[in-house]
Amino acid sequence: MGVKKLINNVRFKTGMANCAEYMDLIHDVIDDQATPDQEVYLRRHLKMCLKCVDHLNLEQELKMAIKQKIVDRAVPSDLAESIRTKIENTTL
Repeated sequence: MGVKKLINNVRFKTGMANCAEYMDLIHDVIDDQATPDQEVYLRRHLKMCLKCVDHLNLEQELKMAIKQKIVDRAVPSDLAESIRTKIENTTL
């Protein structure tokens, strides 16, 4: 393992990595896709970084707003056939 990779590994494990490295992890945690170890790494970083806390809060509020706007509507039974027919009749 190179020195740079070792330093980045230590920085990530101690919560001192660059904030950009945590953005994907924030999304994984919000979507319940992170492992328990990944969530611990993120929580450790959040204790020291208000910027990432703000980003996490914003993402959580955005997800909640989207959930509230989603309406479960019945799909017309002929929708698939209508789309299929339009695609077949489209010339390129």
